[in-house]
Amino acid sequence: MENDNKVLKPITKFYKENGTKLITSQLEKIFCDYINECKFSMCLRPETIRGYIAVFKLFSKVMPEVTSTEELSPEMLNLYFMRIKTRTRIVGKNTLKTGVKNSTIKTQYSKLIVFFRWLCKNGYLEQNPLKNIKAPQVNYDDFRRLEDVEINKIYSAIVRCSSNTLLLRRDTVMVSLLLFCGIRKGEFISLQVKDIDIEKKEIIIRGETSKSKRTRVLKIHPTLLLHLKDYFRERKSLKTEWLIVSNRGEGGLTREGLIHWVKSIAEKSGISFHLHQFRHTFACKLAESNVNIFKIQKMMGHQNITMTMKYSRSLQTENMEEDISKISI
Repeated sequence: MENDNKVLKPITKFYKENGTKLITSQLEKIFCDYINECKFSMCLRPETIRGYIAVFKLFSKVMPEVTSTEELSPEMLNLYFMRIKTRTRIVGKNTLKTGVKNSTIKTQYSKLIVFFRWLCKNGYLEQNPLKNIKAPQVNYDDFRRLEDVEINKIYSAIVRCSSNTLLLRRDTVMVSLLLFCGIRKGEFISLQVKDIDIEKKEIIIRGETSKSKRTRVLKIHPTLLLHLKDYFRERKSLKTEWLIVSNRGEGGLTREGLIHWVKSIAEKSGISFHLHQFRHTFACKLAESNVNIFKIQKMMGHQNITMTMKYSRSLQTENMEEDISKISI
């Protein structure tokens, strides 16, 4: 795929193109070797590798004094987490924001600890500096769902601002796919026309595009089905195999194009959101509808039921009144 199926750019080129300093330190050079092994030997998904690179870039930016493996220590890692938890940065349109959520800290932790294990395995470290540091607990607040009024504003912005019928149909399908399927960003951007079975009302999430590496089949919601039919009629003359087409309709929507799309819709709708919030919303809606937790796990593609159970916290006390009234003693 021109989006993800291409081999990732060499990390040296990645650093240059993204305005980061050229790789000069011992730690950065070793990280390059690690990424090459992830890419060519372990054959990890591009999405996974991008995550590793993003975390290492932030670590290098926040901890410029750490340039070699000898300087990696529990004290340095605690200092790193303290800095990202307390630093002030500019987000969006010149908005100052201080700190990060526990879920962000946990993401940093989970990706760094894998790199440090690799360093230990290859003789660069004697002991993992994160071995005795616990990852933070993720609060339910970190899984903020989209409210119905926010979803309606997003749909309204699409109808109001689309420049042509193709983009109107495409954007409506994009939101509906995310909302009614709860798929991950990597799964979403990798969808092909062949993955959609209108007759069976099914969507196939291929294992090679999924974080869990397992293929799963999702049933198509009636609303999504209508939007898909409209979209397929509008794009029938297009040659591309990718489900979500670019603005020009000449190929699949790229990762950069998706980022731009989110920013554009957020600005036009007045709703600040990120793609993963649709996934949270999907899971919360299922939990509120009393769908079996194991069914939710399967639909979400979670390997561990513990992750799925976090969404049950979305249930408010008033939602339980009807269930309690059913008890007969």
